[in-house]
This record gives sequence, C-alpha cells and structure tokens, in this order.
Amino acid sequence: MSGYYRERQLQTVIRDRVVLEDALRQLHYRFQTGERVPIRGYQDNTEYGQVVIDTGSRYDIGFQRQADQTFNVCADWWGVEGNTSIRQESFLAQLNQRYAHLTVKRQVVEQGLIIEEEWVLPSGEIELLVCERF
Repeated sequence: MSGYYRERQLQTVIRDRVVLEDALRQLHYRFQTGERVPIRGYQDNTEYGQVVIDTGSRYDIGFQRQADQTFNVCADWWGVEGNTSIRQESFLAQLNQRYAHLTVKRQVVEQGLIIEEEWVLPSGEIELLVCERF
C-alpha cells in the first residue's frame, strides 16, 4: 500500500500540546509552557495559557486549553501586528500546516507505515509518499 497525503486538505484543530510545542520550535518561536503562564495584552491586560510565545514585544501569543481539550489562540493581534513582523493570518496558516504535518507523520509511524518521500510544492503544500513496511 502506498499513498499521498496533501496537508492543505485538513482543517487543523490543535489538541496535542507536545506536537504544538514541536511545531513552534520548528518555526523558531521562543515560548514558555506551564499551567498558568501570563499572556500579555493591551494596557497590561493579562490572560493565562499553557503555551505562550514571546513575540519580543509587550504582546504575547498564547494557547489556552479549552474544556473540550483543544487549544484556543489568545492574542491582542492589533498589538502583535503593530509591534512585530508577525501577522495573524500567516502565523496561523504556518502553525496549522506545521502542526498538521507533524500530526500526520506521527500517525503514520504509529500505524507502522514508512514515509518514503516528502515534497514541499511551490504552493507550500506538503505531500508525503507513504508505504507499508515489508
């Protein structure tokens, strides 16, 4: 059995904190983790999350665990965009793609399959060629 997987086709829901942290590392973000890490916002307003990116400004990007065990992104995007080079749409697109990519790779390995090849297309989509172990 072999097959292709194209990441753009997934709608990403962030559930796994370890995979989230791996995705942020691969995207070269500095972050803190804990059960109640402050997320700084407008006029020193503070929320709390479990994973918080230091944007290098007074404004952070945080991830808060919700009751359904998914993570919600919490940020003062006006402040983040006004004081850093991070843009909400591109940040979320990159993070979702990297998170989905790592999640699929993990599931492939857990199912005992092998990733034969991996391509990044000009569009930014990622394709994996997956096959069974023999």
